[in-house]
Amino acid sequence: MLLPALAPALVAGAALLIARRSRAAIAGLAGALGYLTAHTALLGLPELEPVAAVERMPYVLLAIGAVVAMGGVRASSVGDAMLFLVSAAGAWWLTESARANDLAETPGLLLLGGLALVAYASSQLLGTISQRAKPWVAPLLVALASLALAPALVMGRSGSLGQLAGALCAASSAAVVLSLRGDLEREAALMARAAAPALSLLAACGALYAYLDPWAAACLALSPLLAGFGLRRKEEWSTGHGLSAAALLGLLGLWLAYQGMPAPSPYDY
Repeated sequence: MLLPALAPALVAGAALLIARRSRAAIAGLAGALGYLTAHTALLGLPELEPVAAVERMPYVLLAIGAVVAMGGVRASSVGDAMLFLVSAAGAWWLTESARANDLAETPGLLLLGGLALVAYASSQLLGTISQRAKPWVAPLLVALASLALAPALVMGRSGSLGQLAGALCAASSAAVVLSLRGDLEREAALMARAAAPALSLLAACGALYAYLDPWAAACLALSPLLAGFGLRRKEEWSTGHGLSAAALLGLLGLWLAYQGMPAPSPYDY
């Protein structure tokens, strides 16, 4: 079990170092590559045929990372539009089975639109925060949100998704460490932008395909957005306000996940 824990950090760190020496935009793929490494170590290479959302997630993250990488360091309206379209397509692909089997047409469309908006908004907000804060702040927010999401998914009886959320935390932690020790401002920001949508997508999968409480999933998915409370006009990002707001909502999500844990059954052992 040591390899799935260390591999995402090592792969993401290597991608960031390569991006610093070659092209900074490649850092957009660092988080997705770390996640793919953990998925391969835990579950094997992801397949396209199965309906399981856990098998589709690596491809969605690679697509988001590729769009962020193609957009480069400077944001543009075309890059933002492409990011939203890929987020919407990824949300549609991941929720396809749930919408077909369990949800009515209107709630399904609301879920799809809301998930796409949260994924897109999280990426955009972390991009704004990275311009006003220290280089390590944006990946730290992703790491903390993933750290709260992982045990919540495990409490919702989704051990594989919980381990993959932990892999995202490890990859983001590597970006934090490298940002503290070197000049990786642009690379860390791009990695955080590309990794942020994974939080809402993983939380939604835990609620739709496992037993994660829907309100807990909503709190954990929205917790990165509350970091926006640290933004001030013509000032730097307030670390205390932003981190506190995000941490409080994440802790609320953890508490709701604990309260909504299903009762143990003989099939769990």
